[in-house]
Amino acid sequence: MKLGFKLDLYRNRSVWTDPNRSWRTLEGFAATEEDGGRDLIAAASRVADFELREHLLRHADDELRHARLFRERAAEIQADCGSASSSSEAPDKPYDLSRGRKGVEMDAHGFFNAGLFDELGEVDYVAMLHVAEERAAYLMEVHRELNKDDERTALMYDEILKDEKYHIAYTGRFLDRWREDGRGGEVDSAMKAARSSRFLGAWKRLGLRSAAGFGRVLLYVFYWTLCLPFGMGASRSKQRSGWREVGGSNGSDVKASKPGADPLGQY
Repeated sequence: MKLGFKLDLYRNRSVWTDPNRSWRTLEGFAATEEDGGRDLIAAASRVADFELREHLLRHADDELRHARLFRERAAEIQADCGSASSSSEAPDKPYDLSRGRKGVEMDAHGFFNAGLFDELGEVDYVAMLHVAEERAAYLMEVHRELNKDDERTALMYDEILKDEKYHIAYTGRFLDRWREDGRGGEVDSAMKAARSSRFLGAWKRLGLRSAAGFGRVLLYVFYWTLCLPFGMGASRSKQRSGWREVGGSNGSDVKASKPGADPLGQY
């Protein structure tokens, strides 16, 4: 088991220790899958390639079915824990699978909306879809592992993972076909943009999560490296109060008054 996978298991395990959070998380997954299904249907209506259109429609059916599975399991867990649904209690925010590409609007699943599909074309769309599905499959594997002792939930993830593998496979086949047709540069550019979007999205989310903690660390370092040394130096150079001796112009010592007193007042 790779280190990154172990870290994701550790980071997500708290979701499944609280039944209320568990069913709300599943509701969030359902919303994400529904968004993906709707976008795929819209994209399929604009695709000229008949075979690709058929795959997109099948993919859309899978996403909508996944949403139903997530909602059914969420309802079961909610019923088991006796938690009544509240209008003020919104489900967990759906996983953001590919945001971060400036100027390109996508849903939580990482799919282009219909207008941008028209503008960018099928290669960019399928490339982004391929990367988003890779990420989705990885997340499903993480949550399946966390639910390995819950047979009902584990079986649900097994069913979804089979579909995710198909989604990755068919998008990959189309990308390979376009490369063979002499569009390798276009495919490589689209894949680079898609993966950059994933990286930038993750970097932005990390920045948002760690901003407060980083700010505290920065203030701590600033205090010990700048403020404290300068403050100590200033305190040492501060003039002392009281009488002090000064040298006269003729070499003799004369008594001076307290600092700040009018020297002419002595005469």
